[in-house]
Amino acid sequence: MAAKNAGKISKVLILVLIGIVGFTALMSISMARTSTTDFCMSCHEIRTHKDELAKSSHAVDKDKNPIECHQCHIPNSIGPRYLTVKIFIGAKDWLVHNFGDPENLDRRRLQVVARRFLPDENCRTCHEDLTKNTKGEKISEFGQLSHDAYLGKNGQTSRGCAGCHYNLAHLPDFDRRYFFNAEFAKRLPLKEEQK
Repeated sequence: MAAKNAGKISKVLILVLIGIVGFTALMSISMARTSTTDFCMSCHEIRTHKDELAKSSHAVDKDKNPIECHQCHIPNSIGPRYLTVKIFIGAKDWLVHNFGDPENLDRRRLQVVARRFLPDENCRTCHEDLTKNTKGEKISEFGQLSHDAYLGKNGQTSRGCAGCHYNLAHLPDFDRRYFFNAEFAKRLPLKEEQK
């Protein structure tokens, strides 16, 4: 009798283990596939963001490869934060695409939300040395003070990378007027209402 019960328990444990392995594999595959730029571009309303990125200073990464959406918008490490971001962004984007008004997105509101989903560790993947700019030159005194504050020196707190550096990869029409966006704005086509 005990041997019969042990056999049943073993079969149940094996089935549970197979189920866990299968579920984990399925989740890994779906997370990887839904993190590709091609997947993001399957929603036509995102194409504007891709076009802006292609003309931005962040069009390529430190290895000169085209930047992919996930490099900026999804945490590098898998864990609770990764899953939260994937689920929140995925659900929000799916709802807007299917039930919202994707032709008239409020980019001001999108900016605020998007900045919350730009993990500093993603920025620091390419920008390791905060004392130099991307050309390898020493940054300005103001820039150094800002980065010192970011790093927690002088007892100041940080706003995060996206708190100071915005409109580097995407530039909505309403932010084109600022002098610090002038170079980026020149690379983007004017919309009809701006001509």
